[in-house]
Amino acid sequence: MNALLLSMTLTAPAHPPAFPPPPPPVVVVRPRPPIVVVAPRPPIVLVPPRPPVVVVPVSPPPALYPPADLSVPVEPVAPAALTLGEFSRYFTPTPGKHDVWVVHPVTRQPVKVCFTLPPGKLRDFEVDKRSIRFEFVGGREVEIEFRNNGTVRVDYGD
Repeated sequence: MNALLLSMTLTAPAHPPAFPPPPPPVVVVRPRPPIVVVAPRPPIVLVPPRPPVVVVPVSPPPALYPPADLSVPVEPVAPAALTLGEFSRYFTPTPGKHDVWVVHPVTRQPVKVCFTLPPGKLRDFEVDKRSIRFEFVGGREVEIEFRNNGTVRVDYGD
């Protein structure tokens, strides 16, 4: 390096001088008046008045059935009950409370079975000669057992 180049290097500033940036221009925005849209009105239709309604009294129709004899006691009618085979074919296991009439496999009498199925995916649904078992993912189970004495036991296993 020669002396001239060295002196220029040592006397020159490292960076060019910095000037502050010019201020941003001021823009004035005048607000515009709001646009009002008016919907057209529907046409007015004149309807002629209706004639008055005349009410004519009518005698009640004759009875189709003779009046019931209330002195004779009425036996209650048992609801239609499903056998366990019909239950396995027609029952759709959905989450929630269920009240089902089933023919008890031992006594052959209709019995009301009340049980609640948990939410979740059903893994297995079995119907045996004297029991119904629902098994869900996660280990939850609902087992319905028909006992010899005519009762029903519902067991909720976790």
